[in-house]
Amino acid sequence: MMHVCPHCGEKTFSPWLKARCGGMSSVGKPCPKCGKRCVNGKISLALHTVLSLAGLVLIIYNYFTFNSPAEFLLGGVLPFVLAQVIGFVFDMFFCRLIEAIKRE
Repeated sequence: MMHVCPHCGEKTFSPWLKARCGGMSSVGKPCPKCGKRCVNGKISLALHTVLSLAGLVLIIYNYFTFNSPAEFLLGGVLPFVLAQVIGFVFDMFFCRLIEAIKRE
């Protein structure tokens, strides 16, 4: 399953390369065919923002409510790491690539 480059229109991005392109604030990754840089779009940015905020809220909540470090780890840090993994997988398969705005 290859993804389309927004510059040349060819299916050149593997899911792994597409996930590593980064968000709109990064410089992105170059297309293997045309060499122009691409990033994941606004939907990816919105999803990462929501997931990161939810993870942060869980960490803060769990810091004040849990008694042991193991409870804090399972209830606070684990959901934050899970949120990052979910965002990475979303970028791999569901988000569209757009042209990179930021220069190197």
